[in-house]
Amino acid sequence: MLGPSPAVERWIFVPTSASPTGRPRARHRRRSRYPLGLALGLCLVSGSSAVLMVSAPEPGHDLVSPTETSASGPVGDGGPDGASEQRTSAEGQDSASGTSDRGRVSPTDRDEASEEEVPVLLRSVEKEVDSADGELSVMKGEGEVMGEGPLTTFAVEVEDGLPGKAEDFVDAVEEILGDPRSWGDDGERSMQRVDGDDADIRVLLAAPDTVDRLCAPLNTNGYVSCANGNRAIINQNRWVSGVPHFDDDLETYRIYLINHEVGHTLGHGHVHCPGEGEPAPVMQQQTLDLQGCEPNGWAHPDNDPED
Repeated sequence: MLGPSPAVERWIFVPTSASPTGRPRARHRRRSRYPLGLALGLCLVSGSSAVLMVSAPEPGHDLVSPTETSASGPVGDGGPDGASEQRTSAEGQDSASGTSDRGRVSPTDRDEASEEEVPVLLRSVEKEVDSADGELSVMKGEGEVMGEGPLTTFAVEVEDGLPGKAEDFVDAVEEILGDPRSWGDDGERSMQRVDGDDADIRVLLAAPDTVDRLCAPLNTNGYVSCANGNRAIINQNRWVSGVPHFDDDLETYRIYLINHEVGHTLGHGHVHCPGEGEPAPVMQQQTLDLQGCEPNGWAHPDNDPED
């Protein structure tokens, strides 16, 4: 097990992305390949840029769970080393099958509740995995413009070979980012799903091994998610299982997971719990602990929810 590590800050300048063009809505995949290894260096790039601040725990922080990501702007980040031991202890990995049953919906439960009856944010609760096919698919189609204000576009990507339905992840991301309590802030910006290469934000669901590669050189230890460039990279196992201290509230955790990593791509860094019993800010590292706050997934929880 790793010992305490000192606080660290790294600054990386990377270019921002452009806005896409619209395409007719569809519900099928367009396959595209992205490199699994991502070489990042400390460099200065001319033109428009964003800043990365990566933080590690203060001395004395418990490193049973790896450090969650930290970013200010569309950049990549990750946690400390020590993946194998921490992944096994944190995920309760099954030594025989290499997967965990935590978060799994039994066949009986599926028979009792049809897909239409399961809320969008609770669909495709599957077994945990270590890896998938390694090929990423952009979910093709264009959604409606949600909200008012300057338009921010996002594309949704899913790694091939993951358990569950890719369409369920698409629907969940659209529902979360289209809510007035998300980064649209009830009129601050509008959001629209597109499938172009020049989407402002890309939201990817991937297996832990793929997350580790795409978040390099920072180590996500097969456990946490990250934001790299304009891409929010969501760990499949956190998506299907959440974390223990959310007390089985997977819906709130999924809302938090999307809004937290997308928040990094929009330039927001980490914050701390404001006080005992208060709702945790969405940019607090709630995957690690709640610091006395209550779980919260929304960027602007006081806004009225969408009817």
